[in-house]
Amino acid sequence: MKSYAPVKVFVLIVTLVFIIGSCSKDDGETSYDLSGDWKVAYYIENGRKITKADKNTWPDSNNGDITASFSKPDIEGKGTISGITVTNSYQGEYTIDGIGKITIGSVYSTLINEPEWTQLYNIIAVQSFEIRNSELLMYYNDGEIIIVFERN
Repeated sequence: MKSYAPVKVFVLIVTLVFIIGSCSKDDGETSYDLSGDWKVAYYIENGRKITKADKNTWPDSNNGDITASFSKPDIEGKGTISGITVTNSYQGEYTIDGIGKITIGSVYSTLINEPEWTQLYNIIAVQSFEIRNSELLMYYNDGEIIIVFERN
């Protein structure tokens, strides 16, 4: 009689190696609860990471930060957004439509000169979002531009 035990052990080892190898520490859990306070950490434009200048040139204006506060959406997926874009405050409404889909409606803002850092902050153009590895990722321009937030 032939013993198939070594073959079974081999198959089991290969399976375990495959399962363990396919797991990654970067595969954070994805969620969609954006309610709370956030600030822009950086942007990604066409795969290129864009950060705030090392030397903050706007320390007297919101520490040079861009912030967003999202209320918890109601049963219809509607909520409010407000924040500061370094020198201007803004407020408006948003609607979540399905998992990760978002529409930001009319946003009202003050209009004072802004630093270059805010040029990619086009919050009304955002089409989708997700929270991954404790970062809120908001996509627009068909995903070519990503606003990356961290909890504030």
